[in-house]
Amino acid sequence: MKDPRVPLKSRGLAALLAFLVPGAGHLYQGRRLKGSIFTVCILTMFFGGLILGQGQPVYSQVVHASEGSLQPAQLQTGPSRTERSLGYFAQVFVGLPSMPALLQTWRHHSHRNLPLAPSKPINEPFRGDMKTMSDDGEQSITRINGQLSLKPASNTTVNGSFKGKTAAGDVIEVNVEGRATLGKPVFGAPGREVVCDVSGEDSPYGGQLSGTIPRPFYNWFQAPRDYEELDRLHGTLSDKFDIACVFTWIAGLLNVMAIWDAFDGPAYGYGDEEDSEDE
Repeated sequence: MKDPRVPLKSRGLAALLAFLVPGAGHLYQGRRLKGSIFTVCILTMFFGGLILGQGQPVYSQVVHASEGSLQPAQLQTGPSRTERSLGYFAQVFVGLPSMPALLQTWRHHSHRNLPLAPSKPINEPFRGDMKTMSDDGEQSITRINGQLSLKPASNTTVNGSFKGKTAAGDVIEVNVEGRATLGKPVFGAPGREVVCDVSGEDSPYGGQLSGTIPRPFYNWFQAPRDYEELDRLHGTLSDKFDIACVFTWIAGLLNVMAIWDAFDGPAYGYGDEEDSEDE
């Protein structure tokens, strides 16, 4: 219901502003109270969901590993097989706060976003497994965490070391020498996959390290992620992650109403209208 007492100004511009930033269209129209309410309530719900979900509820695509491949999606060199995240169709209506997901999707599908050998020295916390092979051919896997240092030796090989502890608390120090591969730079997981060979010449722990090192925030925030990462989030956060996703969905759907209100004005009058005889 368009009321002459509501200065809608340019309705198209108001709707656009309301889409980009919740409440901005109403502030443009001079409807400060309603605009402030929309801004505070919708953005609080959206960012509250982000915080509750450790910054991970918003993403536009889910990545699938290639059929029959034993490698995680981060380490696959071929194009990513993806599907749309249905939740993002609601989240996108929050406007600018959800737009990084589209940029990250473009970056994820970039031809440069491929697994690669380290091109510069790395000295990062590492968490993962060490796989070793005994003389009789029996493989053992040891859970480890500590500090991984790598230096490029050639285009495909590295030298370095790992110092840390096993899950049982035993101190471990091994040399790293040989091939090394880092997961895709842009991927929706704070941990970046790394696989590297462990030298067995100076240590009884010859084999392979497989785990993760920290990925920069700007390379994982709102980026496409695989089901392996989603399983990790559900395992770590339990139902908190589902609640976080719902908060961001509701925030987007609430802003749909705010956009419509900025475009078409209040749905009802002010309450001071005179009743007609029929009423």
